[in-house]
Amino acid sequence: MDNFLNEDERIDDLEIKGLKLIQKKNDYCFSSDAVLLANFVKAKKGDVVVDFGTGSGIISILIAAKTNASKVMGIELQKSMAQLAEKNVEFNNLTDKVTIYNDDIKNAENILGKESVSIVVCNPPYFKATSGEVSSNEVKAISRTELKITLEEIIQHAAGVLKYSGKLYMIHKSERLAEVLTTMSNNNLEPKKITFIYPKKSKQVDTFIVEAQKYGAPGVCISSFVVYEENGEMTNEAKKLYNKI
Repeated sequence: MDNFLNEDERIDDLEIKGLKLIQKKNDYCFSSDAVLLANFVKAKKGDVVVDFGTGSGIISILIAAKTNASKVMGIELQKSMAQLAEKNVEFNNLTDKVTIYNDDIKNAENILGKESVSIVVCNPPYFKATSGEVSSNEVKAISRTELKITLEEIIQHAAGVLKYSGKLYMIHKSERLAEVLTTMSNNNLEPKKITFIYPKKSKQVDTFIVEAQKYGAPGVCISSFVVYEENGEMTNEAKKLYNKI
């Protein structure tokens, strides 16, 4: 273990099936949004899943461990993060199920093949390049801000690799809801389920998760999900999702 872990790295317990994740202390670390999104993904045997912008591999690893997906792939532009994702896949003994590509999402069709995957999942950069939210840390900046790829480009390439009736799962900030839904519809990805995420009942909606289907019929189901009770304890709904009850 001492030789496997670098000085600038730490290990976080994912609290499921003994999984752990190595993260770099000073670079971008996964947020609860990534974990929440991964837990919403429904994948069955035979499904091929690709995680756009996999970062440290958190979503790919959780999907591989918690669903019956036959194959999970992660695409990550930043070399240091892609190497970390590969390290995490090896660390969790998932090399037979998870493959990491150090490449650009814009090359997804060339890497994976057009209309080749069942599910695309993405926890994208939340902020536009013009938002003023750019971090001085390059790794964090690229992960959080649309410096290398835009929301529209992510959705376009998701549509490109998805099979007929394939699904895109995405989490995003509530203030960009209209933009996300419009862009999906414009790329033949019909929003089918939208879940509004409340940190607490007393708080405003912070994020939402949308499940869209390629060439899906019109019609959307709306629901809400509250993460914490007012006393700070996880709601029963959240505990169930995270397999804590």
